[in-house]
Amino acid sequence: MPPTRITTRQQAYLDAMDIGVWRLRESAPVVTPDTDGVPRLKLSPGSGGILLICDEDSDSASRLANDINRALGCVPVWAWPHTDAGGVDLTGVDLIGAIEENLFTTVAIFGTDLAAQFFGREIPVSLNSAKMVLLPAMPDIFGKAEARRVLWDTFCRSGMVRVREYNA
Repeated sequence: MPPTRITTRQQAYLDAMDIGVWRLRESAPVVTPDTDGVPRLKLSPGSGGILLICDEDSDSASRLANDINRALGCVPVWAWPHTDAGGVDLTGVDLIGAIEENLFTTVAIFGTDLAAQFFGREIPVSLNSAKMVLLPAMPDIFGKAEARRVLWDTFCRSGMVRVREYNA
């Protein structure tokens, strides 16, 4: 039921009887990040609350991606910027829309260069209801053992993976 508005005359009567009237406050404007120039995403099939954003669709189909899926213990949703050969954004989803529609609780981006395409210099800690996680770039993970250690450490620290300790 919509709120009832009272007239000035009614307000005067209520004031005379010392009856306070509750009034709806104007809600604060919702601040949404500017999405102009931000790449739209193509999403792959997957399940769970994890969205992994990589540079190209081939990254999500690689052997390394399969290893990452196994390490996470699930088949996360992979995404990549969706553009044509000329660099023009095609119909894809924006990052905020992807989070809201698919209820992602964690969004992990591979590499600072890719993250800069979405957020510029500073990556937020969270975006709407999703925690943001920065991972090493896919080429670094593929070629450097140190990057793979950082990847695993980030998975564990961010809660993307649960590690149990077993007593021998």
